[in-house]
Amino acid sequence: MKVALVGPFPPQHKGEAEYLQRSSEALASFLPLEDIEVVSQYETQPSVEHSNGLLVRRAIFDRTKRPSYAPQHELPRAVIESGADIVHVHFGPNQDYGGRLGEPLVGALRTLRRRGIKIVLTLHSQWKPNDVIRSAPALRFPAFVRPLIVRYFGRFMRRLRASCDAFLCVVSTPHSPLVTEFAHAYGLHDVGEELFSCAIDFSPVPQNAEPLIFSFGFLRPEKGFEVLIEAFLKHRNRGGAGKLLIAGAPLGDEDRRYARMLRTFAAGHASIEVLESYLADEDIAWHLRSCSVFVLPYLRAIGSSAPLHKALGFGRPIIASAVGHNATLGSAVNLVPPASSDALANELSRLLAIPGALEDAAERARAAAIERSAERVASEQYQLYTRLLSSSANDGGNQRVN
Repeated sequence: MKVALVGPFPPQHKGEAEYLQRSSEALASFLPLEDIEVVSQYETQPSVEHSNGLLVRRAIFDRTKRPSYAPQHELPRAVIESGADIVHVHFGPNQDYGGRLGEPLVGALRTLRRRGIKIVLTLHSQWKPNDVIRSAPALRFPAFVRPLIVRYFGRFMRRLRASCDAFLCVVSTPHSPLVTEFAHAYGLHDVGEELFSCAIDFSPVPQNAEPLIFSFGFLRPEKGFEVLIEAFLKHRNRGGAGKLLIAGAPLGDEDRRYARMLRTFAAGHASIEVLESYLADEDIAWHLRSCSVFVLPYLRAIGSSAPLHKALGFGRPIIASAVGHNATLGSAVNLVPPASSDALANELSRLLAIPGALEDAAERARAAAIERSAERVASEQYQLYTRLLSSSANDGGNQRVN
């Protein structure tokens, strides 16, 4: 069995990049390294490199910043050259593969299917109709046009599903109601799940007199970092201890304005730091080992949170707003209503004040991380690949990876 894994890959600063690296390295527990190849993107020129023994072929021009509707030839050419029997594509949806949503990906996958190559696609974000209407591109159009954009998105999703042997949505918990809602909204059939994997790196929760509250991710308005700052200040005003660190990079002009607002909001408070920078993996690991509580104050979410699962893998106590996939993780994290600084402040103060509360929260996180270990998820993926390769070309689309 020869497998090609397609998608962003480090050092690309994209949410799927680290996930694909973790998935490919875990898959190496079940397949020889020479039978796994990563096909990723380049910005200036194609290249071939190795990452922990894995061959990484950067053969797809990254169209994220340069939208193009030109036919997509690089992806099928690279996969065919790899000699893969099965290709597993990780997708936003976004402009990585051309168009405004990645539409040329459909033609690329159909080309591979005609060659007899089995196709698995993992969708990392589930845009429901309200999310499509509220997206930045849709808001540029008059309100009466936006339902047509939803219809266009739905048609694209159906065409994408039809081009794959297995179509999976990344989820935070098995049997996610969000996937059911997503599939129903666009008339999709045989939609499976892939449980978001965790890299396990447990360490004791620091018991510092001055605890560190940590949050990271791309600095975007829907992340709700201003709610976290307000909640932290309320916690401090009650006599609570701690320092707050928020770290991440803005992506666009609106995000940069948001980052400036966060810095202004935090100005004058020595206990708050807003670090406007993309954190390298080793920096994230250092901060997660050092923090007492990890907080995700999202106002909305269209996919499983990579920072949340990163924190799970380190066994950190987690507070998260109950939105999107986060809301299904009540057994593993401490949930609060979104946009409520009072509720967040109360939960933060409770965790830091009650004896044993931090360790109890950490133990729940560790148990969830073990269930989602990269090796367990890779085992399910390997079994799916095996079933697909032993089935006919029209079978295998309703498999579940969890």
